[in-house]
Amino acid sequence: MGAGMRITTNAMIRKYSTNLNKALGDLDAKRNTVSTNRNFNKIAEDPGAAMKSFKLRSNFARTDVQIENVKDSLAKFDEVTSNVLNCSKMARQFIDIDLKGISGPTSSYETRQAFKQEVDELIDSFLQQMNGKYNENFIFGGASTKELPFEKKGNEIYYRGEPVNTIPDTHKYFSEHSYRDIGFGMKEKDGEIVSTSAFDTAVNGLDIFGYGTDADGLPNNIVCLAQELSNLLGKEEITGSDAEKYDKIIDKFPDVLHDMIDNGLAALGTKQAFLEKTEDQLTQTSQILNEQISNLDFCDPAEAITNLMWSQYTYNATLKVGNTLLSNSFIDFMS
Repeated sequence: MGAGMRITTNAMIRKYSTNLNKALGDLDAKRNTVSTNRNFNKIAEDPGAAMKSFKLRSNFARTDVQIENVKDSLAKFDEVTSNVLNCSKMARQFIDIDLKGISGPTSSYETRQAFKQEVDELIDSFLQQMNGKYNENFIFGGASTKELPFEKKGNEIYYRGEPVNTIPDTHKYFSEHSYRDIGFGMKEKDGEIVSTSAFDTAVNGLDIFGYGTDADGLPNNIVCLAQELSNLLGKEEITGSDAEKYDKIIDKFPDVLHDMIDNGLAALGTKQAFLEKTEDQLTQTSQILNEQISNLDFCDPAEAITNLMWSQYTYNATLKVGNTLLSNSFIDFMS
């Protein structure tokens, strides 16, 4: 009878020991939750939640990169817009003040040289803006951001080594792209970025400032038109055809200015508005992801403390049951 009692007592003690260790483990886990403010600290503690957290954090990190890409693209386009506006302002001032103040091609050679100097200074100012940089990269070079876009060689303006007025192949410049990932699932097909899956940040200087010539052989590019005027003013003798050409150049300046504004600022404004809207959407996505991560990874402090108190109560109750169990078992054993 006594031996049977001892077997029963041992079984009860083992069961109690298991429950006590479980209560102690739960108490320790709840204490850890309160101290770290996290629902889990190891993958083994909650594999499902840990995997979901990893995916959320990966999406959050990618969204953060996309937001930075949008901000960087906006900053670049702000610089582009500023430079185009500066060119527009200089051209407007030149048209409204300088062109109206000149007496014409029939004035003296000295007078023409003084005016030519003003035109040359305008050309230099134009080129400075057209060769503007953002983050040490040329902003009007299309996909080529390290190569000087515009330069003056002799009495002619060049774009990336080719004459703007007679550039042979504009397609190769207009088909260039510089894509950024801004949250549209950027992907490749046949080794090329799918255009609808990314944002093209390339800005082609030919597209903004013009290229080629019109039916009269006059440049469509505003700085090239200014160079044409400078070349004409530099002549010692002005012929009748020169005077006619002079008048056509003067008449064309407002047109190329309007083209620069229409082709440049309008398109830039559309892209900037699109980027700003995209930034707002990505910011909202980032906030949602951050909230989901927080809800998954981190605990509610008040709830964690309540759970800790309950675990402490359970552990204390288990100890109390153990004291009673061990005392009764010892009495039964002795009897």
